[in-house]
This record gives sequence, structure tokens and C-alpha cells, in this order.
Amino acid sequence: MVANGTNGGAGPGMPRDDIILPFQVEPFSIRGRFTRLGKAANTILAAHDYPDPVARLMAEMLVLAPSLAGALKYEGVFTLQIKGNGPVTTLMADVTSEGALRGYAGFDSKAVTTLANEHGSTVPLQRLTCGGYIAFTVDQGRHAERYQGIAELACASLAECTQAYFRNSEQLQTGIKIAATQTNDAWRASSLMIQRLPFSGDEGIAAGITEDEYDESWRTALVLMSSCTTDELVGSNQAPEALLYRLFHETGVRTYPDQMVKAQCRCTVEKVERVLRSLTTEQLNDMTVNGVVSVVCEFCKDERHYNEEALATLRATSDNEIAS
Repeated sequence: MVANGTNGGAGPGMPRDDIILPFQVEPFSIRGRFTRLGKAANTILAAHDYPDPVARLMAEMLVLAPSLAGALKYEGVFTLQIKGNGPVTTLMADVTSEGALRGYAGFDSKAVTTLANEHGSTVPLQRLTCGGYIAFTVDQGRHAERYQGIAELACASLAECTQAYFRNSEQLQTGIKIAATQTNDAWRASSLMIQRLPFSGDEGIAAGITEDEYDESWRTALVLMSSCTTDELVGSNQAPEALLYRLFHETGVRTYPDQMVKAQCRCTVEKVERVLRSLTTEQLNDMTVNGVVSVVCEFCKDERHYNEEALATLRATSDNEIAS
């Protein structure tokens, strides 16, 4: 049985991409989120010329970030960041509470090419990063405390590293399965994430289950989740509810309104020019090539160019603001 709340986006049972679909395995307190990215992931990756191993890992980051953010109640930005010690030095994906997603990667192209020649498009996480850490950050602006959790990149995959973080730092049992594929030059990515909430005796009595039954239900849910294939996760022809029904129909699964995700950078002309105004003349001179300062957004690769006249105008604006 799939029980539906009010469903956002397309109707229940319809194949759809770029969503976070919350659900609960009933009658147990096992909460989950199914996230599938199509156009959003491909739009972000298409702006960069990443080699396949980096693009695949970036796709996993892009789908994991909204999966994790979907578990939180926040107004602001959730950021998932990797700092590596190897060929991949930086991976970042962030998503706002409105579903605006972006990401970028920093890497040594020669070293990644060497690994790709050895392993193909699927290079182990540890070979790409050579350790380092993964950080989970919630930023709700100047008027709220910033939260950050950090874990070592000591596991074989991004999913396993995240599971270890929740187990060790949050004491929350978590299962995650991530898949990313490229077909006809288009990337798709999905994640299935379940979390076991603490057993409540009163809730157990109300639901007619014991703690032993709850423990067994969690082990069963992990096995069922692991049975999900890559094709089922990323496939565009199957509704998310149909997949959840196949996995958890024995006890029942309830879905809740889904949230849409879209590729959207937050860079603006105003932000760029504010940074340029803050630079010294010497710093601007160092950035000038053939009389032009060029600024490229790491996320969306939009380029903005400022000649000497435009920079002088910015400087004059900055001086007027200081004088006033």
C-alpha cells in the first residue's frame, strides 16, 4: 500500500524528475527521502567540462545535498562540501530551502586522467580524494546560529561516508543508496535515504509493535533498500511511488508532498561588483588582462567583464558611498 498526502508537482504515480519525495515506512518510525535529478543535474554538469570520474562524483554530490537538506527544517542554504588531499581537491553542492541547487568541483586534470585510464569512468572515492573530509553546513543567515558537522573521508563511497557521519556524530542510524548515470551525454542521479528514529514505547503500543519488531523492521528496510537497482533509481519511466511500493509494500509506505529542485546559481551582478569595490587598486591591477578584469562564477561559469571605464565607475560609486 502507498498512502499519499497532498502531492506537490505531478500527480501521484507519475514519472517525474528533480524532486525530493519524503516518505515513511509504516507502521514503524522509519523516515525516508527519495531524490531524483534529471534536468537539474544535467544543467549544472553541462556548464563544466569535467572528466567522467569527476562528473560522476559531482552528480552524486548534487543528489545527496537535497536528500540531506530535505530532512531539515531551515530557511537558508544547506551546503555539502568535500576537501580532498588527492586529484580531487574540492567538491561543493548547495541547495536553498526553496530548492535552488548548484555545485562545482576543483581537481588536477592530469592526475584524474591518469586514474580514468586505470579505472574507467568509475574511480574509487579514495583514489580521487586520498582522504580529506566531508562537511555538512546549514547557514540561515546573520541572525541564526550556523551549524556544521564534519566527518573524515575514510569510507569507500560517498554514501558510506555519510552513513558513518550520522552513526558516529548524530547517533542516527541511516541507510543511503546513490546512483548516477550518463546516457546520450545526459546525466541523471538519484538517492534513496532512510533513517531510523528512536523507538518510543508509547508509539509502539499505539501501533501494536514491540521494540524487537521495530529492530527487525529496520534490518528488513536496509535489505530492501539495497535490492534497488541503478536502473530503478535513475530510470525516467517509473514513478517514485511505484519504486517505494515495490520495496516496502509488505507493511505499507506513506508519501508526503514532494519538493521541486532546480538548477539555479545565486551569483548576481550586485555581488560581483560589491567584491570588486572591496579590492585594492593593486589587487585589481593583478587581475587585469589587456585592460579588462574578467570575473567567472565557479558554479555556473557566467563571465562578466569590466574595462577601465567600468572599473572607474565602480570606484567612484564606492567613494561616493563612503563619503555619504
